[in-house]
Amino acid sequence: MSGQQDLLVVKDLRVWHPIRKFLTVAGYVRAVDGVSLSVKQGEIVAIVGESGCGKTTLARAIMGLIPAYSGSIFFEGVDITKLPKPTIRRWYSAQVGLVQQDPYGAMPPFMTIKKIIEEPMIIHKVPKEERERRVRQLLEETGLTPPEDFLHKYPHMLSGGQLQRVAIARALALKPKLIVADEPVSMLDASVRIEVLMMFRGLQEKYKTSVLYITHDFATAKYFSDRIFVMYAGQIVEAGPSRDLINKPKHPYTEALINVLPDPDPGNRFTVKKILPGEPPNLIRPPPGCRLHPRCPYAMEKCRREELPLIELSDGRQVRCWLYA
Repeated sequence: MSGQQDLLVVKDLRVWHPIRKFLTVAGYVRAVDGVSLSVKQGEIVAIVGESGCGKTTLARAIMGLIPAYSGSIFFEGVDITKLPKPTIRRWYSAQVGLVQQDPYGAMPPFMTIKKIIEEPMIIHKVPKEERERRVRQLLEETGLTPPEDFLHKYPHMLSGGQLQRVAIARALALKPKLIVADEPVSMLDASVRIEVLMMFRGLQEKYKTSVLYITHDFATAKYFSDRIFVMYAGQIVEAGPSRDLINKPKHPYTEALINVLPDPDPGNRFTVKKILPGEPPNLIRPPPGCRLHPRCPYAMEKCRREELPLIELSDGRQVRCWLYA
């Protein structure tokens, strides 16, 4: 991936939600607080973190669905935070696809599968013959065959796995340059998760589409993504190639998340898992210094006082931790 150009570059992005009291702003929820990352052309990047860490808010800001408090989002070199909202929506609807977490809630119940996949192409005035051909092609590519069995069905007639395949087909309808996949398999049975992800990966490679994969699951991130960014309390705390990061985590938070992954070895069933004590911080008043320090077993006095930016290590990994400063 080193020779590929950056498709998406996020620089020092902040998404702060105002807390209003009467007619004044009493404070902010710092949902995303100084995030920088990049996605190269044809690359799959995973954003991994526990619920409430800000990963979905980050994805929504990248898609232009919510405003940024500060920072920049460059898509093919254009800073979209400087564009008017109508321009962002028109531009993004053709360039970026979305696969949502809940396949049932993402599908209009009154539309047939054909209409659901066809709708983005209708909006962008793709000729009717091309639309018909493309819908059939996408159904075949996502494993919904023969297409005639699905074209005129409604969402309630399909299983969750089949609906998520429809969601992926719809996201690919306009051949976007980037797909944002927000927990795309978390609501599916374990038996079909890998099947759907491998199908998704095959289509991503075929269309050379970049993917921003939002998940809390390190297991799927390891096999599906090329790079991982780990989020904690609105900040990136570690980044690097997926297998390197999971096999040798640097940050104490990443280490703790990986330690609690299920172990398939029955001989380890009585092993006591090391978990971080306490809870994630309040994002209205985050703690000074490192945001993990109240829970971190390696915390030093410096961790309690001074906040550290991401440090570039000699192997190209990045980590936000005073242990490596």
